[in-house]
Amino acid sequence: MSLQFPLTLTFKFSLLTELRVTDASGALAAVVKEKTFSVRDEVRVYADEARTQQTHGIRAEGFLAGALDWKARRLIRRVDGTPVGALQAQGMRTLWGAVYELLGPEGDLRFTIRDDHPWLNVLEGLIGAIPLIGDLIAMGFDYLVNPTYTVSDAAGQPRYRVHKKRSLFSRRFTVDTLRPDDTGDSELVLLGLVQLVLRERERG
Repeated sequence: MSLQFPLTLTFKFSLLTELRVTDASGALAAVVKEKTFSVRDEVRVYADEARTQQTHGIRAEGFLAGALDWKARRLIRRVDGTPVGALQAQGMRTLWGAVYELLGPEGDLRFTIRDDHPWLNVLEGLIGAIPLIGDLIAMGFDYLVNPTYTVSDAAGQPRYRVHKKRSLFSRRFTVDTLRPDDTGDSELVLLGLVQLVLRERERG
């Protein structure tokens, strides 16, 4: 999978969870739809707007995983069943600031994803707890303050940065490269970051 960065990930303004991924030229890279009424998190990825050509599936590992288990591993597979890798949340640490591991098909660590400003999540939670006006203040906070995430390789070198963009009516993220994309893991990175923004879209 060859990608032209920066990528833009935009949530469709809808009751259902749908996400479009476009590359630097504006070309469609993927359409993502989260399965509804499922006992565990499940996502389907398509190559076309009409969602007739499914390319990948992402599913939380274990019964009721994702719904009740915050650190459930999200398995990423091609439509033919070939494993691509997995996204693994780092337990309780992820409740305060996003910390994830992006694993290869053999379970080996390829990348680590971290929230660059985890204290913002704590501050937003404290604001939201204020009776009556807390929710209104939190809405303004959501608009004015938007998180960023850094994706580092197994050697600890920053490779990509994810930005959540300011928006009133939609959720939009961009992904930039911080150095030449020579890892050969663009497929894993794209699908892992799709799962990241699905999980982090309500933060900040």
